[in-house]
Amino acid sequence: MLPSCLRVLLAALAAAAACALVPAGPAAAAPQSTAAFYAERLAEDPVYVSDHLAGPGVEETRSGIAAATARLDVPVHVIVAPALGEDYDLRPLLAAVHDRVGEDGVYIAVTGDISLQLTGAAYGVPMPGLDDALLEASYRDAGVVGLIERAVDNLLSGEAAARLERAQEASREENESYEEDGDSGGGMWADLADDLDSESVVGRNNIGFSAGILGGTAAVLIGYGVHRGVRAVRSRKADRT
Repeated sequence: MLPSCLRVLLAALAAAAACALVPAGPAAAAPQSTAAFYAERLAEDPVYVSDHLAGPGVEETRSGIAAATARLDVPVHVIVAPALGEDYDLRPLLAAVHDRVGEDGVYIAVTGDISLQLTGAAYGVPMPGLDDALLEASYRDAGVVGLIERAVDNLLSGEAAARLERAQEASREENESYEEDGDSGGGMWADLADDLDSESVVGRNNIGFSAGILGGTAAVLIGYGVHRGVRAVRSRKADRT
């Protein structure tokens, strides 16, 4: 598995290439149509896991989530899916899904790609501390099942708010430490240098993988630039004639 800083850098480069090639499409699916899709899935099973996010471990992920949420004495519906769009507000979607499913309880969405976001709402059932419990879990570096298990632990502990405060403080301290390392020559760039150290086996593997990604990205961007340039020349010739 690639180190986090290297994965983030490569993901950004790949995204840039993708944006250059793919024309702007329509906005994300309307909340109503998206809600209808998820409501149909949840009517079949209270835990829906998209294979785009969970990969080959869909069944294992679904059973792990079901086991974790069974500890709560209320019905729980969970949607695990890729990110629906930048700054997409999931609360109206969850409300629309709840209306279509027609069953009260806790509704949770786990979405994302590089990092996961937990959003939830309770309908017709008491669930104090739900927002704090989900947000605290989001600070953890864990898979989908691990995040749901942590959220359930937070709810059952009755200390979700206190745990969230500690997690936020730890995150602030870590960011401050990282910034200080960056000022002194450490931080992300030092980590990246370590990840690409040609003296280590891991470093050589990362260099090879990164070179392939960077080479492909460069080829795509150059090709796209040439294509745009040719079209511009042809357009100007057409205008003259």
